[in-house]
Amino acid sequence: LFTFPAFKPAQFHRHYYDTLTKFANGDIKKLMIFMPPQTGKTEGATRRLPAFLLGHNPDLKIGVISYSSTRARKFNREIQRIIDDDEYRKLFPETKLSGKNVVTVSINALRNSEEFEIVGFDGSLKSVGIGGALTGDKIDILIIDDVYKDAMSAWSPVVRQNIEDWFDTVADTRLHNDSQMLIVFTRW
Repeated sequence: LFTFPAFKPAQFHRHYYDTLTKFANGDIKKLMIFMPPQTGKTEGATRRLPAFLLGHNPDLKIGVISYSSTRARKFNREIQRIIDDDEYRKLFPETKLSGKNVVTVSINALRNSEEFEIVGFDGSLKSVGIGGALTGDKIDILIIDDVYKDAMSAWSPVVRQNIEDWFDTVADTRLHNDSQMLIVFTRW
């Protein structure tokens, strides 16, 4: 509420955010959230949660996955805007992003629409679309939001199999024994 004062939570949002807090605290290792469109699931799980997690532990490696690279990059930019906000900096003054969208010798922190690193820490967030590369990246927390673009793709056995194959051969191989995973989408 402090970083998003326009938000007016309904009762189910309170339960939802309590559950996300348990996930953030490590009490829940794997969590799946299925809610209808336009109920705030993405705002909580994919925009606010990564910023919250990096605020509490700027050494975390977070992966954000969506059905397309365009959508994943949009999530990345939205999370960056949250972290750059003055209210966020009041809560988490140590968690900062590079001021430029390039790596510089003095700052040495990457920042673009696909990946950013936390200045002075080991933490980062990488966003990719289904089918994208995560090779060489260790992931502490994997957030998968809307792997299906729409009902038609969700109902397609070929699309479902492609997503499953990508998850098994790419995303899952980046996780370690202490990794957490959050899957958020509309149940088509």
